[in-house]
Amino acid sequence: MADDRPPASRRPRPAQAAHEAQAASVRIAEILAAAEASAQEIRDAAQARADARIAEADRAAALRVQAADDEAADVLAQAATAAAAADHDAQARATATTDGAHQEAARIVAEAAAKGEELRRHAHQEAREIVGQAHAAARQALHEGEELSGDLQELSGSLRTNAERLLRDIRATHARLVANLDQAAPAGSGRSARPDPRGDVPADFSADVPEFLPDR
Repeated sequence: MADDRPPASRRPRPAQAAHEAQAASVRIAEILAAAEASAQEIRDAAQARADARIAEADRAAALRVQAADDEAADVLAQAATAAAAADHDAQARATATTDGAHQEAARIVAEAAAKGEELRRHAHQEAREIVGQAHAAARQALHEGEELSGDLQELSGSLRTNAERLLRDIRATHARLVANLDQAAPAGSGRSARPDPRGDVPADFSADVPEFLPDR
């Protein structure tokens, strides 16, 4: 009978399959590490943008309040000057008009104080609105960063699952290759002449999928 066995040069070698499995494992590990690094960078960038917006809003609010205080102080100073001038004029004109001058001065001061208080309230309201908008924008940025990070984590899980499936297939192929080599061995050669199926596998080869992502 003719020998139907394939030539030895065309038979797949277990060492080649093991090397390909190890290379696939290393490549998958690099992809998982890159995905986790990308997710961390996105989270850090979102947090930095949120902190910057809050700090900017705080500075703007402080400037608005300070400007309102300065403007109110100027109004009060002008009112006090006008009141002093009105009082001086009233005393110079006549005693009969002194009461009216004092009343006018009091009215001017009261109006100035009311205007200053209104300016302060308006400035504080604007400051609160600016800070609220900054916090909302910061929360939105963090939310978007967390969503993108979650997507990358799901991708990492999918890659790990595919890697485990690939390694199982490689193990099965390796076992079939070893079985084919055993069947192809010359009859009567004995068990001692059969090659060790692990003889060509590197000593440091590991078929386990590495864990590169930390537990959350």
